[in-house]
Amino acid sequence: MCLVMQIPFRRSLVVTLSKIGLAIYWLIIFTGTHLPPSEAIAPAEANDKVLRFTAYFLLAFGIALTWQLGSGILNSRHLWIVWFVAIVYGAADEITQIPVHRDCDFWDWTADSCGAAAGVLLFVLLRRAVGERITYAAANDTVSAKSD
Repeated sequence: MCLVMQIPFRRSLVVTLSKIGLAIYWLIIFTGTHLPPSEAIAPAEANDKVLRFTAYFLLAFGIALTWQLGSGILNSRHLWIVWFVAIVYGAADEITQIPVHRDCDFWDWTADSCGAAAGVLLFVLLRRAVGERITYAAANDTVSAKSD
């Protein structure tokens, strides 16, 4: 038995909110990595590599999600582009930290890159798990959620 539930929503509103959320998040991580080093911002016991991995994990996941919401299903080329954008931004982020007396560290960039790859991977796995249950009806701007 397959129960189909119609959930109306304004797709354009969801897309707009996801773009705004991504822009705000990106601004937050840019600001966080460009403030002069301080114990008040990140305690000494905080592992910088874990923080960077998590930040870029969320960034790549957010880019992929926002892009798919706005444009439709992403293929593997699109997902490579998401990862590439994240790692190029990570490299630029490292280089532009020098003027604010922070270290430009290869291992920070490696954590950024690994986090971005994990974010893209989780996006793909969740899309496979959830994507088969959700179909979009373009004609009346609703989503159908199938449940078993």
